Amino acid sequence: MNSLAFFKGKGMDNTRSDRLQGYIQRLLETHADALWRYLPQAESIVQTLVKTLTSDAYLQRQPPLGPTQYVLGLPPSQSEAIRQNSHLLDTLALAIHKAGHDIGLRFPVLPRVLLENRPDLPPEGFTLEAQIWEPEALQAVPLDPEVNIPPQSAYLIINGSQVFSLERPLVHIGRRPDNDLVLDDPRISRLHAQLRANRGRFMLFDLNSTGGTLVNGKRITATILYPGDVITLAGATLVYGQRATRPLQERPYEAKRPHVVNLKTTVTLRRPLLDPETDGKP
Repeated sequence: MNSLAFFKGKGMDNTRSDRLQGYIQRLLETHADALWRYLPQAESIVQTLVKTLTSDAYLQRQPPLGPTQYVLGLPPSQSEAIRQNSHLLDTLALAIHKAGHDIGLRFPVLPRVLLENRPDLPPEGFTLEAQIWEPEALQAVPLDPEVNIPPQSAYLIINGSQVFSLERPLVHIGRRPDNDLVLDDPRISRLHAQLRANRGRFMLFDLNSTGGTLVNGKRITATILYPGDVITLAGATLVYGQRATRPLQERPYEAKRPHVVNLKTTVTLRRPLLDPETDGKP
């Protein structure tokens, strides 16, 4: 039984919730064991995350949407320890994304975890606030199957040598390994940009990246893409292409098997968030 079938159902009963908690905990113990070393309240944090992800407020939405921004408040000594090991926040965000995906949640942007120093908290205290956040420009194109219809045969040419087919209505681009298009370049932000289909066209959005997003030499926040447009993301150059235009019609979204291409700047075409051979599976 795959993870989605295992977790997904009408609502989330106590058994599924307990299994999901164990699942997230095993993901974190495997890939972020230092969380338990720095945070004696790590298990309580995981319990709170599970309650958040399995809340009807998210699962019963149409489509089901997961929180994308988490603010973790910690006492000063623990806050400083995590700040010095900030990669652990990315690992926590990866686990949230993986677990949320497996219970059928969609994310308007990839989850991120922010750290808040809270001197008012006791030594093993914490706060966790979650919300669905996305840049204002993205809100103009809602996640809706009737709206998010990608153009036929659209693609990106990456650094003049590799072709990335744009078959999905939502394409996350950045340095973090759970992006759909991973650009392993330190000049590119972890969550840099997003392509979102809008009634047969792709729109490109910058996600408040550090290096910015340029189209044909002009810095953009959001823009419609046309064949031949040259996109610059820090050190990477992408050319948008489109072989044909299909009639606007509803088309069910089907996930496809991940695959990888190798470039001088490493480009990964959506891969599993964590290694299924080593993940603790429920």
